[in-house]
Amino acid sequence: MARGDSKKRSEMMVKEWWKSKSTTQSINELVNMEVLHNQELSDWRAPVGESFLDLRPDEIVVFEDFFRRGFRVLVHPFLQGLLLYYEIGICNLHPNSILLIATFIHLHEAFVGIEPHFDLFHYLFCVRKKGSQGGSKIAIGVYLNLRDEMKTHYLNYPWNTSLSEWYKKWVYIREEPNSATFCDVGYQPEKRVSWTDRLEYDGSVKELMNN
Repeated sequence: MARGDSKKRSEMMVKEWWKSKSTTQSINELVNMEVLHNQELSDWRAPVGESFLDLRPDEIVVFEDFFRRGFRVLVHPFLQGLLLYYEIGICNLHPNSILLIATFIHLHEAFVGIEPHFDLFHYLFCVRKKGSQGGSKIAIGVYLNLRDEMKTHYLNYPWNTSLSEWYKKWVYIREEPNSATFCDVGYQPEKRVSWTDRLEYDGSVKELMNN
């Protein structure tokens, strides 16, 4: 990276990220809730007041409220696949979007007894760009939304709940070797055709919708 590009990125990072309020104590509360393994097993790190991210090569950055919404380590391959298809990073998502994905995965695995069905997910949901949250275009750069015409065909649940300053509670999580969770803390997502397009679906989607 050229020196000028590096400086520009550093300036952008300072603008887009806040000094983290995550502490060892607050992360251990997640451990006590049994939504995150202890530090010895998960090898997570508390930023301890960092205002500039110092990400190691084997780490991703996530937010504490992700874990309260169903995010787990190891990161589920279905979530990893969604990030790659939509060209968004894990830190671009709102915790409510994590809840939506986690619920979709659980319904498939626990009730239907199959792997999460990507075509059905894309049939039900779309990705939309969000206005800046607390001034950032990275944290909650996008959000997942149930398509308007699908609201009577899916769970009636208040997906969009309000959370106070969740984007100031970020933490480092170590990934396993060869994991593929896209996480670029300087990435500002731009709208893609894949976010809202409607594909031609095979009969399996209709079959699942009718179950």
